[in-house]
Amino acid sequence: MNPDLRLVAREAGVLADPTDQQFRLLVSSVTDYAIYLLDGAGRVASWNAGAERIKGYRADEIVGRSFSEFYSPEDRAQGVPERALDRARREGRFEGEGWRLRKDGSRFWAMVVIDTVRNDAGEVIGFAKITRDISERREMEQRLRESEERMRAFTTHSPALMCMKDRDGRYRFANDRFLERYNLRPEQVLGRTDAELFPRRQALAAAAHDAEVLARGEPLQYEERASMADGQRVSLVSKFPVFDATGVVTAIGVVASDITDRRVTEQALREQRTLLAEAQKIAGLGSWEWDPDSGRVSWSEELYRIFGVTAQDVPPSFENYLERLHPEDRQQSGSMVARALIDNRPFSMLERVVRPGGELRYVRSQGDVVRNERGKPIKVLVACFDITEQRHSESALRQAAQDLHGLTRRLVQAEEAERRRLARELHDRVGQSLSALNINLDIISRDSQALPPALRQRLEDSLGLVDGTLQSIESVMADLRPPLLDEYGLAAALGWHSEEWTRRTGVQVTVTDRTPDAAKGARPEAAVALFRIAQEALNNVLKHAQAKSVRIDVSATDEELVLDVHDDGRGFDPRAARRGRWGMTTMRERAEAAGGQLHVDATPGQGTRIHARVPL
Repeated sequence: MNPDLRLVAREAGVLADPTDQQFRLLVSSVTDYAIYLLDGAGRVASWNAGAERIKGYRADEIVGRSFSEFYSPEDRAQGVPERALDRARREGRFEGEGWRLRKDGSRFWAMVVIDTVRNDAGEVIGFAKITRDISERREMEQRLRESEERMRAFTTHSPALMCMKDRDGRYRFANDRFLERYNLRPEQVLGRTDAELFPRRQALAAAAHDAEVLARGEPLQYEERASMADGQRVSLVSKFPVFDATGVVTAIGVVASDITDRRVTEQALREQRTLLAEAQKIAGLGSWEWDPDSGRVSWSEELYRIFGVTAQDVPPSFENYLERLHPEDRQQSGSMVARALIDNRPFSMLERVVRPGGELRYVRSQGDVVRNERGKPIKVLVACFDITEQRHSESALRQAAQDLHGLTRRLVQAEEAERRRLARELHDRVGQSLSALNINLDIISRDSQALPPALRQRLEDSLGLVDGTLQSIESVMADLRPPLLDEYGLAAALGWHSEEWTRRTGVQVTVTDRTPDAAKGARPEAAVALFRIAQEALNNVLKHAQAKSVRIDVSATDEELVLDVHDDGRGFDPRAARRGRWGMTTMRERAEAAGGQLHVDATPGQGTRIHARVPL
């Protein structure tokens, strides 16, 4: 074995001071390195076990062939093998790394050392070549570089302040955010301590925290307040120990996030929640939120009050919410929320809450579903308004309206009864007495020729007064209770009244009876109500409308008797009319007392239409 090969092996750290036999045994047994000789032309002259393991060739397969077989076609085309040998000839040694090929064509990353072998005359007779497969090391180094690049990118672009200090408190690393926060340059920070960079109080506090991390060997988190150029800032600081391979703390890592805005927001949120709680308490408005994914539910304080329970007794959940409701309302409420999640639309429902003592509360719930940008529901928000008092007030109001309606009906009935009684009294007592008086006077007048002229004149005047009084009484009785209304129906009574009214006022009135049979069979209360409404409408025409003609239509459906009074007067604006004006209230009360309705349609310059409907 050539002694220069021993020299090469010694320089590579493989052999210290071997004998030829020892060297031969060592070279042949080494498997981590490919150690072989090349002749002057670069052909393989020897081959060890390491070369066979690394490159896959047996000695009889490769000895005598050019070492360029181990290079890729691209490298061979560019003359890389030849340049390596030329450099070894010139400089006596070549070192390098690159891709090499195995027998099976696979590639590996190799570290190569080529030493020139010379004879005693100094002539180059060959080369000693050592190759080591460092693919794993290269991959690890590549991963380490990539990891360092990722870490550098992470720390550079991180919104958090990051730095690292050694055990002596000297900065070994600081990211851009740290430098920007304190308006420093890297050379001003690296190698310095907190005492050299920051005010004494801040430096002492940081040193105390560093000492605690070193002593405990555990992470530490705290809030730090510092005065900056833009005011006081609040940071959430996390300090953690950095261990070496033996488990010894060698450094302290620091990550600080500026939470000033978050603290301001949290304070504003606390104030808003306080105001919201007070507003909900005053308004009797509770609320609850439900996250469908996590199932987390939260109730407001006012909702607990509405339910009559406490957070300690009933933890917030959708199931507990349903359990607070009346059994008949639970399915409706659950279905309503489920449909809202599916259909993505708000919902409103009336719910009955049963308090622990059995008290019933009425709640109007308004809900909506909050979704993310992909349309996925992320929260259900529901506001619950306690309307129990309102419901009680509405019930009382409805009862009062019913009582008022009943009273109005009784008043109308009493009025009509009194009209009938007065008409009967006038007819039975006053009318009959005057008729008897008229007969007696008429008998006396037959023998009036024997009476003195003055007395005969008085007798004729008395007869005229009695006749006039009888006619006046008949008119009053007709106004109080038209006899035609009971005998021939509404249309006949309206026809008679319209003729009298036209005669007195000069305004032409036309009455049209479209359903005589139905009108004749109507309830007395219905006919009387529509007759009185027509009377009041004609009075309004005379007082306000300045109309030339009035049209009255009487019609009927299967269930209702209908009256329309339409004049061609000046009309009016219903929105500007004072409430209760022109007898509208009286007409409406009469219609409602008979179980019907009344509507007024009016337009300035186009007349007025009164439309009344009462059940048959």
